[in-house]
Amino acid sequence: MLKLHPLKFLALGLGLLLAACSSAEAGPPASVKEAPVVEAAPVMETQAEAVEAPESEMMEKPVGVAAEPEPMAEKPQVEEDTPVGEQPEAMAEEQAAVTGESMAKVEEAVPVEAEAEAMAKVEETAPAMKEAEAMVETTPVEEETMKPSETMVQAGPTEAQAQLLATLDNQGMPPELFNEVWLNSDPLKLADLHGKVVIVEFWTFGCYNCKNVVPSLRAWHQTYKDDGLVIIGVHTPEFGYEREIENVKQALIDQNIPYAVAIDNDWQTWRAYNNRYWPAKYFVDKAGNLRHIHIGEGRYEQQEEIIQALLAET
Repeated sequence: MLKLHPLKFLALGLGLLLAACSSAEAGPPASVKEAPVVEAAPVMETQAEAVEAPESEMMEKPVGVAAEPEPMAEKPQVEEDTPVGEQPEAMAEEQAAVTGESMAKVEEAVPVEAEAEAMAKVEETAPAMKEAEAMVETTPVEEETMKPSETMVQAGPTEAQAQLLATLDNQGMPPELFNEVWLNSDPLKLADLHGKVVIVEFWTFGCYNCKNVVPSLRAWHQTYKDDGLVIIGVHTPEFGYEREIENVKQALIDQNIPYAVAIDNDWQTWRAYNNRYWPAKYFVDKAGNLRHIHIGEGRYEQQEEIIQALLAET
C-alpha cells in the first residue's frame, strides 16, 4: 500500500480543490455564432489594395502629400574665413551698396538741367516777392471811405441843385429861439447860426410818428454836421409826463438822439412858429431865411437833397 507524506498529501488536496473551483467559475463553454458577412466598402477595398500594393507603387503615387514648395533663392553665404563678429558689417556694406544704387537711379530720373532751371526760377521770383512784401509793409493803410458830404466840396451847387433851390420859396426869417433849458447843447440862437443850414424840428418823445423820424435826423446829423448842418429838436410836450425833464433825458438815451434839444414846456416857440403838428421840420438856409417846411414822416430822400442843395448854395 502506497503511503504519502502528510505534507505531500496536503499539497495534493489543495491542488484538487483549486482545480475544482476553476472549473466551476468557467462554466459551460459558450456557443460561437457565425458573424454575418459584411461587404467591404469600396474605400476599404481601396485601402486594402493600398496596403497590399507593392512598396514601389506607394512610393510612386503618394496620397495626401502637399505639393513641394519651389526652391528658395539661395542667400549669399558668408565666406568661411570671415569671423562671426564681422558678418553684420559685411551685410551693412551690401545694403549700403544697394541703397546707393537706388539713389543713383533716382538722380538719373531727375535731370540736372531741370533742377537748375527750377532753382533759377525760384531765384528770379524771390526778389519780386521781397519787393512786394516791402511794399505791403511801407504802404500806409488807407483811411475809411470818404463821407458823401466830403464829395460835395465845390464852388457852388450843381445844375440839378440850382433847379431844386429855385423851387424853394424864401419865406423870410423864422422866429428866434428863446428857450432857456437845453439838452445835448448850450442855448442856441438862430442869429448866431448864420452861414449854417439849420433844421428846427418840433417833436415830443411820446409821439409815435416822431420816433419814426429820429433815425433820419440822426443820420443827417452824423453825415453833414461837419459841412455846416445844425439840427435843433424843439421838445414841445403833449401830455403831463412829457413835461418831466428826467423823462426827456431818458428818451434821448433810449432813442439815441445826439443833436441839440430845446425844452419848450410853455409852448412859447411852438406858438411863435404857429405850429400845429408833431413832427414838423423847418429848413433855414445860410442867410437865415426859411426855405422849406415838411410835416409828418416820409420823403426822406427829397429832404436830404434839399439839405445838400442848401449846403452847396453860396
